[in-house]
Amino acid sequence: MQVLTTKCPYCNHEVDTTIEHLDGPVVCPSCEKPFEVEMPTAVVSSVRDVDEKVARENRMASKPDERTLIEVHPVVFRARPIATLVVAIVGLAAIVLMIMSVAGMSLAGYALDETMVLGPASLLIWLCAITLLVIAAVISYWMLLSQFTSLTVTDDRTIYRQGIVSRETSEVQHDDVRNIQLDQSFMQRLLKVGGVGISSSGQDDLEVVAHRLPHPDRIIELIRENQE
Repeated sequence: MQVLTTKCPYCNHEVDTTIEHLDGPVVCPSCEKPFEVEMPTAVVSSVRDVDEKVARENRMASKPDERTLIEVHPVVFRARPIATLVVAIVGLAAIVLMIMSVAGMSLAGYALDETMVLGPASLLIWLCAITLLVIAAVISYWMLLSQFTSLTVTDDRTIYRQGIVSRETSEVQHDDVRNIQLDQSFMQRLLKVGGVGISSSGQDDLEVVAHRLPHPDRIIELIRENQE
């Protein structure tokens, strides 16, 4: 925590405060009168020409590094509630049928272990195993797609990256943002998932379009807070 020390304009008493309190007035602990504190700034005292070599050799002030405020990936299961439910039911049914077939149990009077044998296992077990493999492949694809898709918000710009084999990157400077769209259905609002679209002042179309993001309203609020 960074502490700033200033003097009260009323009683001249030294007052300690933090950077977080610069947005509004502070109250002097001595005279209990409110006053505003401004962040100290520097005044240019001289201007001169130097070559790049001298500038590199001298330790000169530089612009602060860009800070990453948040990086989010599309959610995997909450964004696909119906597909996730179907996959879960089919997968659970395949596991139950496989266990019942191996244990020699019957279903509705039909012995599951008496199905046609194909190699070392019955045809039912093979079908259940193939079903589970397909489900695993689908879930793996969802997770891989989410991992290789990201929306990064810094204190200067918003960057959207997507693509597993080939990569596509779009970015918009916060100062150039003209419009931010929030795309949410009723179900997505309940699950706190949605899409975010961003366009700049120099473009008619949306330059950044990201879907299935968690808490999209917070992302939009963060972008608005960092616009000058």
